[in-house]
Amino acid sequence: MFQHPEYFFSLLVLLPLGGILWRGFVRGRRDLQVLVGRRRDYLDIFTVKWFFSSLALVLFVLLATLALADPERRGAPEIRTVEERDTVFALDISRSMLAEDSDPNRLGRSLEIIRGIMSTHGGTGRFGLTVFRGAGLKLIPITEDRALFETVLTNLQPAIMTRQGSDLPSGLEAALESFPSGVESERFLFLFSDGENFGDELAPVVETARERGIMIITIGAGEVEGARIPLGDGDYLRDAEGETVLTRLHPVNLRFLSEETEGEYLSLNDPGLMRKIDALYGTSAIRYNEPRESAYHPYLLGALASLLLYFLIRIVRWKNAF
Repeated sequence: MFQHPEYFFSLLVLLPLGGILWRGFVRGRRDLQVLVGRRRDYLDIFTVKWFFSSLALVLFVLLATLALADPERRGAPEIRTVEERDTVFALDISRSMLAEDSDPNRLGRSLEIIRGIMSTHGGTGRFGLTVFRGAGLKLIPITEDRALFETVLTNLQPAIMTRQGSDLPSGLEAALESFPSGVESERFLFLFSDGENFGDELAPVVETARERGIMIITIGAGEVEGARIPLGDGDYLRDAEGETVLTRLHPVNLRFLSEETEGEYLSLNDPGLMRKIDALYGTSAIRYNEPRESAYHPYLLGALASLLLYFLIRIVRWKNAF
């Protein structure tokens, strides 16, 4: 796993670099033949020095790129006792969540799962609720008040927010801010959404979640094949051309969020969903964790050593020749 895989594009520099090195070899060997004729020993020394110096330079580029990409490794295992548990639900309430490819629809099924989690694990911690449509809204702060939760869930509809679309980064930021600071607790963030119109600004959210020890469990609502969005009057949502709108499950960003925070991606339509959620919560108060830590140092040292070797091969005289 790499923190900054975008740096791998810099490996494309190896293509022109290889051409430059080969051109230098051909020219150098030709010029050397002009100076010393066809003496095999000089030509062999030149070829060997060119090969190993070029190899060292290529290794420098490869190892430096790996260091910049910031690889990760498993840190020292940690065993700790869970004394507090905080859970925040981040719920997409855009109109696409009214699609009926979940029973009774995506939003209704999400609310059923939230109630199931609170019913099963309500005695082991506190809960909070954030909703998002065109922006994120912290609807219920972290609390143990189950009655307040039930009142809000019963009346939750897309109409409570007027902005259009699904602003996932805003919703997640609001959800992350719901967790109390200065409190040692096991932290879960359950995200319910179909993944539509998320955008790509998720890296800062992931970084914040990891810094605060928050596991994001993403629950994909709906099906990839898509479904229509009912308007409640027997008709369905249409676009500007009058065509019926199909809303589809987009799991890519959802998987990214869960994988990058040691969480898990689950399907809202999975019959075994509650069983998998129970397994994530666990039944024991003992937690075993293998944190990630940066592992770029060996690659950086290797890159510097390769660069040093490159200059030494080019500078040091071989067999008193060059």
